[in-house]
Amino acid sequence: MSNPNWIKDYVGNLHIVSYGRYRGDCPSCGRVHTFSVTDTGFERLWYCFHADCHIKGSTGVQLTKDNSKVAFKERTVKQTDNDEFEIPSTFVSLSRSKEAEEYVKRVASYDAYLNGLVDIRYDLQQDRVVYLVKSISNGRVVDATGRSLTNRKPKWRRYGNSKYPFVCGTNGLDLFICEDCPSACSVSDCVRGLALMGTTLLDEHVEVIKQFKKVYIALDKDATSKAILMLKKLRNYVPTKLIVLNKDLKDMQIGERNEFIRRYID
Repeated sequence: MSNPNWIKDYVGNLHIVSYGRYRGDCPSCGRVHTFSVTDTGFERLWYCFHADCHIKGSTGVQLTKDNSKVAFKERTVKQTDNDEFEIPSTFVSLSRSKEAEEYVKRVASYDAYLNGLVDIRYDLQQDRVVYLVKSISNGRVVDATGRSLTNRKPKWRRYGNSKYPFVCGTNGLDLFICEDCPSACSVSDCVRGLALMGTTLLDEHVEVIKQFKKVYIALDKDATSKAILMLKKLRNYVPTKLIVLNKDLKDMQIGERNEFIRRYID
């Protein structure tokens, strides 16, 4: 679809930091909060999510001496004191892949994505849905984890060397501990969700978890024995409860899931 030059100018003049995202009203169809822009550092990708519009395109970012320094700084961010993570150039807007968007919708991550609670990209090279892992203290990207849309192994790939957990949401100081990123995103309407990206509690996870006021462990039912060990450890740092799931959080309907969560946090 060709785009008039004024839309390119509009997108180019938006105040978005390098590797940042913008969500607002569509300048073409006028629908509220349907227009998304992703800055990749060297181009801006835009897309309207409304069914009657779907205007999309890209425009290059004019690099000056100042913003090229910012772009380089944003590409290389600290994971730990000794490691660095560089966002691969193959990470593009989620809207570039219909299959990726459908996966995100299917696993209850799409609302969090639309509301700006999580940064999800598509890896063109590996055909993966990528959840960016960000520091809760400053919002900087410290790692990324990607889920294969094909039979590529491993099914989930950690791109960097960080052991930092994935955290989604901005609501309060209650925290649900989950196994995977989609489950953490699914609870973000009510609480913050944290994904261990497995069933092992690391010291790096504890450092993040103990910043919260109340913690609820909500792992899959087959990981109950590990959840009990986590409960014993975390109670040394923060009030913690164990929730035994009969159904995966991301597989619940939104009303069912929110009602389930509020039973514990209200």
